Amino acid sequence: MPFALSHGHCALPTKPRSAAHSGQNLVELALTLPLMLLLVFFTIDAGRAWMTYESAKMAVRSASYTASIYHSASVGQTQLNNKLAASGLKGTGIVKQIPNQHAYQSSVKVTFTPLFAHLSIPTISGPQRVLPADINITYAGVTDVSVY
Repeated sequence: MPFALSHGHCALPTKPRSAAHSGQNLVELALTLPLMLLLVFFTIDAGRAWMTYESAKMAVRSASYTASIYHSASVGQTQLNNKLAASGLKGTGIVKQIPNQHAYQSSVKVTFTPLFAHLSIPTISGPQRVLPADINITYAGVTDVSVY
């Protein structure tokens, strides 16, 4: 049995690799890499969806606040449209005054497209989509009361 020498000292005996174990690392990598990549990309997409939701929420809050400060739904609508455009979101929103009150309510509906929206898995019955093409995110019900 061969011994490995390390700086003049006798180390533990080493075994030569057999031919049966030569591809083990490659097989383990082939089995685990797709799952690890799926986990990483799902995490990235979940973060992007959360960022889209938070951007929509901030646009709605800013629009309601601006409308209540300026006592104008049209100014709030302009603010909402500017915030959506600055965030790069595709969507529509509305700012309206609550009747007989000095309060403004706004809501927005944006569309989120996942990175792998067009990924499909081949099956016997035909390709099956993994994710929907678009996900609608709605944030509504933000009300700010203006104080005179």
